[in-house]
Amino acid sequence: MSLHSQPIVELSTGAVAGYEVLSRFDARASGITATPDRWFAAAEHWGVNAQLQVRVVSTAVAMRQVLPPDTFLTVNVEPHLLLDERVAAALLEHGDLSRLVLELTEHTRAGDQPGGQARLLDVLEQVRARGAMIAMDDAGTGYAGLSQLLALRPHVVKLDRELISGIDADPVKHALVEVLGDLVGRMDGWVLAEGIETAGELEALVGLGVALGQGYVLARPAAVMLPELGEELVRDIQTWAGRAELDEYVLSLVRSARVGTDPASCEVLLGADGRVRAVRNAGAGGGRSDSGGDVVDPSSWSPPLLVAPSASLAEVARRAATRRPEDVGAPLVCTDGQGVVVGVVAVADLLVALSRAR
Repeated sequence: MSLHSQPIVELSTGAVAGYEVLSRFDARASGITATPDRWFAAAEHWGVNAQLQVRVVSTAVAMRQVLPPDTFLTVNVEPHLLLDERVAAALLEHGDLSRLVLELTEHTRAGDQPGGQARLLDVLEQVRARGAMIAMDDAGTGYAGLSQLLALRPHVVKLDRELISGIDADPVKHALVEVLGDLVGRMDGWVLAEGIETAGELEALVGLGVALGQGYVLARPAAVMLPELGEELVRDIQTWAGRAELDEYVLSLVRSARVGTDPASCEVLLGADGRVRAVRNAGAGGGRSDSGGDVVDPSSWSPPLLVAPSASLAEVARRAATRRPEDVGAPLVCTDGQGVVVGVVAVADLLVALSRAR
């Protein structure tokens, strides 16, 4: 067994804030090809999961010596295994556990054992006293409900991939993550979105002000700790974060969009002169004409409503409301002073932003 690390990124700056250590098993050495969860399930079945967890924890604690400056290290522990004296000792034998984050993966509840919850809280109190932080995994799914959140009062709350997947196109997930973020913030904690796999998901989470993120779109697990992300990705994150700060203006709501002259592959359609001709309207039906009278495409399109990045939300909402009924739900197209498309603004996002402002 070895431990690889996946960067955890600060979503306001693009800087690497920490690393999650992930167990990997060498199929060449063992002759067994299986995913890590299968190995841990087998260890649980044969009654040696505690010994395996001791190896993981001990290795992770030692890895703090090679951490880049101003970063932390997260290690996963099943809560019920913290009730095992061997696992608890692997942590508590150290007087200093600073820069370590103990991530509780709620696949089995410690509370299922007699007196388990009280014993777990006692171990966690001792771990905190040594400088470690506590994270709760898979918030919003499984056992990790509000009762556990209130009992554990973690420093970090990880949002499960189920909540993150497709969040850029799902207003309900968008709202749920926002509510969870407010709750965790009131508890003086940080939200960490895991399993971010697309640029759209990343942009939406940055716009929501989620503090930390990890996932394949940022960086994959590796045997060596990645000190920083690529320049282009960092620049994108900082641009999106800058827009989010301008919450009174349209720029804060802009999402990236595919722009081009091919109706089959773009969301914002350009003419031969480079000007915007139409915007894809998923809620409309049938083809319509653009301002020049030509049929754009037999799929759903609407005439573009162009808005400036510095336009106020109220002003844009008034303009959007004057469109034809069949076009009211179409995204707005944000363009800069030269007419270059910056991105699109979803009407749903505009309404949510206005409700907050009022």
